[in-house]
Amino acid sequence: MLRGLEQLARTRSPQPLPDAVCLTRFLSGLPDPRDRRGRRFPLAAVVSAAAAGVLAGARSLTAIAEWIADAPRWVLTAVGFETDPFSKTVTVPRPTTVMRLLGRLDGDAFDTAVCAFLRSGDDSRQAGTQWRAVAVDGKVLRGSRVPGRRAVWLLAAMDHCGTVLGQRQIADKSDETPRSSR
Repeated sequence: MLRGLEQLARTRSPQPLPDAVCLTRFLSGLPDPRDRRGRRFPLAAVVSAAAAGVLAGARSLTAIAEWIADAPRWVLTAVGFETDPFSKTVTVPRPTTVMRLLGRLDGDAFDTAVCAFLRSGDDSRQAGTQWRAVAVDGKVLRGSRVPGRRAVWLLAAMDHCGTVLGQRQIADKSDETPRSSR
């Protein structure tokens, strides 16, 4: 699952749908990895629906896709899917389409959008503090070691409240220390 969605899963959201709808405006700048001719569903709608599924308890890509397929029409409309004017139905992407799209998203841009969303609701918690503790750590991405290719290393900065402040791909472990000082 994408790191940003895992971060949303850890938040205590009393209202998953309103939070997902608010997240939509932060997702509007995400680059769409699909070909222009293959865009049947709005990117922000699919990702917002995935976020609503995570906030509602889905913890895997399969569970997220199933949540979207089972969501009521009014929920799908609220996150940005369009209603067919003739049949009055809301068509959603198939589970495999959702999983493929989430797997192809630009992870850095998605993390930036989710972090901005979480910080926007987190300003009240940090308002009285002058100093903020930040931990920086690098990890190899699970499943990225394949013959003929280098493993993917990620460097992440996280505050002590559990919010990921940012995450970037780095060349390898030896690049971790110079990158964290920037």
